[in-house]
Amino acid sequence: MKRLYFFEPFIAVNFLLIQALLWHITRTPLRSFFKDFAVLVPAFLVQALVGIAVRAAIQRRAYGIAIRSKAWLADTARLILFSVLSVQTYCWIKLAVPLLHHGLFDEQLRDISRALFFGHSPNILLIDLFANPVAMRAVDWSYANVFIASINIASVYFISDPDRRIRVGFMNSNTLMWITGAWLYVLVPSLGPAYVFPRFYLSLAPHLPETQELQRILMYNYQNVLHNGPVNLFYGIAAFPSLHVAFEFLVWLWLRRVWRPGAIAFAIFTVVIFIGSIVTGWHYLIDSLAGLALAAISYLTVRAGFSLLRLRSPV
Repeated sequence: MKRLYFFEPFIAVNFLLIQALLWHITRTPLRSFFKDFAVLVPAFLVQALVGIAVRAAIQRRAYGIAIRSKAWLADTARLILFSVLSVQTYCWIKLAVPLLHHGLFDEQLRDISRALFFGHSPNILLIDLFANPVAMRAVDWSYANVFIASINIASVYFISDPDRRIRVGFMNSNTLMWITGAWLYVLVPSLGPAYVFPRFYLSLAPHLPETQELQRILMYNYQNVLHNGPVNLFYGIAAFPSLHVAFEFLVWLWLRRVWRPGAIAFAIFTVVIFIGSIVTGWHYLIDSLAGLALAAISYLTVRAGFSLLRLRSPV
């Protein structure tokens, strides 16, 4: 086996760290480890197979030759296994936020966002801009569905890529972004404007049915975390930073060099998710701006690491 990739020890260390921090509170993360693993592995495996099938149909013989190598197959197995562990690590850190850091920073995040908008609330201004019921329903539908679609498109694309540097590089930066973002949740815990300042959103219930139903489900799960009830691994609440926005931007940063149509799509996705994150009340403006910054830092860190490796390689 080749040397360890950055994402492998990084994920493993953070997984052990969150286990250790929660050990005196709950044993649930460890007890549910294999059950969650059994759910997530098939999902990533299906994404890999879909990507392989699509690329094979387009690139035919050249792609088939590239992916039959033992190195490519071994990397694929490592990517799938550590993607599963990364999801578990990220989700448990996010779920544990109210257990690890009591208190909320919503008022401070709101005030910073207002200051960036010259004293006005970005959330209220964007709600007014999209006040038309049709526009509001479009935001409601697109925020959830665009993100789900985009995360599947990106996973299918990168996990099936024949170029090791691209798919390992993306995995490194994606892992760095999500897990660093999760610890920022703990450092600056917040729920988001829809939960803490609900009066601007309750009247929008007829126009944001999907969003507000999901917000209700997540809050129920949040309460179960606080009161030691049954929890869903994927239903954590945290606002700062917006990793949905960060993800779309990170994918765009990688695709702009290798797949122009995909880069255009993810540029649009970034704008849609950025606006939707504020209109729906999931996030403050500063959350989404911080997400963009975190994605850029993660991307540039990995690119700099690749450049350093090239400089150290023998001529």
